Amino acid sequence: MSQIYADIIIDISHEAIDRTFQYMVPAELENSIEIGMQVQVPFGQSNRNRKGYVINLTDIPNFDVDKMKSISGIPDKSLQIEGKLIKLAAWIRKNYGATMFDALKTVMPVKEKIRKTAKKISEKEFNLTKPPVMNLNESQQMLIDEFVAHQEDGDFKTYLLHGVTGSGKTEVYIGCIKEVVKKGKQAIVLIPEIGLTYQNLARFRQHFGDRVALINSKQSKGEKYEEFMRAKNHEVDVIIGPRSALFTPCQNLGLIIIDEEHDGAYKSDQTPKYHAREVAIERARLEDASVILGSATPTIESYSLAKLGKYHLWELPFRPYGMELSSVSVVDMREELRLGNRSIVSKELYEMINDRLTKKEQIMLFINRRGFNTFVSCRECGEVIKCPKCDVSLSLHNNGFMMCHYCGHVERTVKECPSCKSKLIGGFGTGTQKVEEEINRLFPQAKTLRMDKDTTSKKGSQSEILSEFLDNKADILIGTQMIVKGHDFENVTLVGIMLADLSLFDNDYRSGERTFDLLTQAAGRAGRGDKKGHVLIQTYQPEHYAIVAASNQDYEGFFDTEMTYRRLLKYPPVYNMMVVLLTSLTYEDVSIASEELTKTIKNSILDDKNVRVIGPSDATITRIKDLYRRVIYVKTKDINQLENIRNLVDTYEKDGIKVAVDVNPVNMY
Repeated sequence: MSQIYADIIIDISHEAIDRTFQYMVPAELENSIEIGMQVQVPFGQSNRNRKGYVINLTDIPNFDVDKMKSISGIPDKSLQIEGKLIKLAAWIRKNYGATMFDALKTVMPVKEKIRKTAKKISEKEFNLTKPPVMNLNESQQMLIDEFVAHQEDGDFKTYLLHGVTGSGKTEVYIGCIKEVVKKGKQAIVLIPEIGLTYQNLARFRQHFGDRVALINSKQSKGEKYEEFMRAKNHEVDVIIGPRSALFTPCQNLGLIIIDEEHDGAYKSDQTPKYHAREVAIERARLEDASVILGSATPTIESYSLAKLGKYHLWELPFRPYGMELSSVSVVDMREELRLGNRSIVSKELYEMINDRLTKKEQIMLFINRRGFNTFVSCRECGEVIKCPKCDVSLSLHNNGFMMCHYCGHVERTVKECPSCKSKLIGGFGTGTQKVEEEINRLFPQAKTLRMDKDTTSKKGSQSEILSEFLDNKADILIGTQMIVKGHDFENVTLVGIMLADLSLFDNDYRSGERTFDLLTQAAGRAGRGDKKGHVLIQTYQPEHYAIVAASNQDYEGFFDTEMTYRRLLKYPPVYNMMVVLLTSLTYEDVSIASEELTKTIKNSILDDKNVRVIGPSDATITRIKDLYRRVIYVKTKDINQLENIRNLVDTYEKDGIKVAVDVNPVNMY
């Protein structure tokens, strides 16, 4: 057997993982050593023994073997917390095509102390006016009892909790967490949006007190590190936060919950492009923990795996305490135009808003846009004002500026067309600001709030808006996707969905699924108290299957139709798909490189009919931040075959060309 060498990091921190040292593995340790394991190594000129962690094993030495030292021993063959995270990083590297350093930086906490203790959030800030009583109904209790039985048997499953909006999924989460906490274990609860953090934190603190930690992107590195250390020292039982909270170094992990598991925010848009759902399941496997995936609109991938028996399916088809789902009506905006109504508010929606304002009930208006207008164009020659660095139109804002939402470029609104000099130039489209303007014009007596990325950029602004609305200090909340994700407002009896079909026109095979999810989730915000709710969907495509299914709140019907399309077109989850993105400062260079790499991929598979290579072609947005973009798509049922092709792509090198890989992307490129 050839000599084995181990790459070892001494300081297990985010800042030091690039500093690796190579040691020889003694023959007596070759059969027991593995990635993630803690070892003792002689270090420095004094050769004093230090603890280190194995991050890679290889038969290729990095320097002169005669000068290389050997590992002294393995003090504890069980994997420590850090070792488990290193092992998880190795899995991420293997499955998502990143370097080990990139994978390690993803899972390791940034080691930065804070000068003063992080501000503790008071109960007043959480609006804790009344604690929720855990009066579980029969369906909820049955699921928790089944979870307990599986735990007693040491059967750590992945559960898919499919429950209609308002069915009490959070109560099931809390009940299951209580069971693992009884056994001295911890739970991680992932949520898709930072705006959901505080409302969820309030509910969990009512049950687990101050043994709940909060992780989010608004925290400083020091605040986040302090919370990580509280979890590592088992000073907390529950950790709540978005995607990055998945890597909290828990002392004894027992359960990972992914709420709103359908949400695209769980897919990383940075290398490595991992999906939190898949990584959570792997982490749970490494640590003998369970996973609960919860949603009213599960991803097609998750539901199909549950149908195949790979996930354990839980169903909550009804709201508790006899509460009914909201009634739904659809307005065909084409008919509104025929009748002479050119407002973005239909006659029916106008009458319903008026009715709710009279009754002192609240309204939510959801629109899948932000900004004031979608784009600025010339009526004379058709010129669209684009970002100078990206191949996209600039969005018009009512502060007199236009902005690129890809690179952040900002410039003043133009008064004349730069192409033909015509003064007939202005905004087209509808955004949240324009909806707010129209609502204020139609209902001047109403107090409105707007929640989108423009109004929530400051720290704490999102929670302030939500608190004001929760306290009934506003009548109407207007917003983008962030207002339809998991919020619970008891006095909201009307949800109006403006331009429901906008997301149907995305250049993306998931556009139907995304539209169904948004409409169903938005509909779920109405009637969550003791008053009947109503949802009104305004659309130009009332016959589309996603809109029909959402208006009928028919997940099964939507799933069956969508799966038919996925099978016909060979898209996930029927086929696995990988996108290869090439970028360069010049279009010519990226074109040549993409052609070369496509030829290399095709030569590697020869005439294999099970693999389909599409492209190369320009990305949907050809240029972002001055980089030209070309894409290659690869489809195959065999995930191992996809891994082989990805490894081949990883070896491609060309000056001035960057290559990135995304396995089963949630967005097209």
